[in-house]
Amino acid sequence: VNDIFIFNEIIGHLGLLELPLKGRRFTWSNMQDVPLLEQLDWFFTSASWINQYPMTQVAP
Repeated sequence: VNDIFIFNEIIGHLGLLELPLKGRRFTWSNMQDVPLLEQLDWFFTSASWINQYPMTQVAP
């Protein structure tokens, strides 16, 4: 079974929501002249947290 599939199933089962990264689309670069850019970090929270703290943001 694919690990990412299991991960996504758990996220869905728990009802977690992803917080978007503000200010950039990627969290990692290989720092080359032609860089490889990836999002390696994700941030999740619950709907109740978002309701309690609607201004929550993730900053790089």
